[in-house]
Amino acid sequence: MTNKKLKLIFLCLLALFVFVFPFKIFAVNLEVAEYPETITGSTVTSQSNLAQYLKYVFDFGMSIGLSLVFLTLVVAGIFYFAAPASPNALAIAKDRISGAISGLLILLLTYLIITTINPYLSIFKMNSLESVNVPVPSTEAYGVNFYNSNDCSNVSATYTENISDLGDLKNKVNSIKISQNADGDIYYISVLYDNTNFWGKCQYINPNTGCQSVNVSTASASIYTYDFSPTGNGVYLYRKSFNEVSGKEENKDGGYLRITNTQIENKGSGALYRKELSSLSFTGEGGDCTVPMAERDCIQWSDTGKCLTYKCPTLDKENITSIKIDGNYLVLLIYIDPLDKGAYSYCQAFPGDDDTNKDGPQQVKWDAIRSSGYEPNYILIIPVKQK
Repeated sequence: MTNKKLKLIFLCLLALFVFVFPFKIFAVNLEVAEYPETITGSTVTSQSNLAQYLKYVFDFGMSIGLSLVFLTLVVAGIFYFAAPASPNALAIAKDRISGAISGLLILLLTYLIITTINPYLSIFKMNSLESVNVPVPSTEAYGVNFYNSNDCSNVSATYTENISDLGDLKNKVNSIKISQNADGDIYYISVLYDNTNFWGKCQYINPNTGCQSVNVSTASASIYTYDFSPTGNGVYLYRKSFNEVSGKEENKDGGYLRITNTQIENKGSGALYRKELSSLSFTGEGGDCTVPMAERDCIQWSDTGKCLTYKCPTLDKENITSIKIDGNYLVLLIYIDPLDKGAYSYCQAFPGDDDTNKDGPQQVKWDAIRSSGYEPNYILIIPVKQK
């Protein structure tokens, strides 16, 4: 048998072990009680899995090839030592050595090709295929990042829009960080609430600060993109309820206050429009009281019980009954503890889910606000790119 025929037979046997035998495991179970151990030390049993069996077949084929190379070299050595007694022995020895080296090179080339096509063959020492855990990116995505941890590690969720119900994350947020997209000129603001649908005990998240501790049991969050150059017509606060007067323009007759876009826009100062309700009156747009005389507050009475001096009603003590948001603004009625000017004890956000047109409530639900135990004493208006 010629050297070329030996090489061809060897390659066919190797291909049979590597590419054909493994497919039989899909049709039958391993039936042999014990399998021989390969030179690499691998073996299989009837309980072995797919990865172990493929490793065994691959190692077994390589073992046979290496064994044949070794035997060929041994035979070549015998012929080499017998050369003085036989004239043809030296030629046969050289031919066998050449064939053994060629076979070894073929084995190495075959291994490199197979492991390049299927890298798993080079790591079949594992007992089973394990699930891969996708690592959390080291940098947070742009938006408002929520964390279960106390130090803003391992982000739990990232939001760029309002979330009326945090679902599985409800009451589990312990820290928060806003990641601003300065390159895209997108800057986020956020307010957290302990009730769904944007009301209740609240916390304003400072957009200029990094990781912040969450002090409320968060159930919902207002999340908006801040607008440094708003173009709306402002916010109108009405004294009359829409149950009494229909139409917001007609509602002005009962008294209103317009907070203009110029007042709301901070023009780069970084200061948001925040005013105490008791400091604001229903003075319309020009500064004159818009409340009918008979409905104004009397601050001085005559001896006969006639009002001598009137005062324009202020916006506190549930005097706001409806709101018109004429532009992209987030309006918040807030209770701030007089003993802690920085703490927001209560917030009610407008527009809310009930305001289907996003233009403000036809009637402020003071009963729901009152049930919280807090009566708002401040108003906060934030210009946003889309309400």
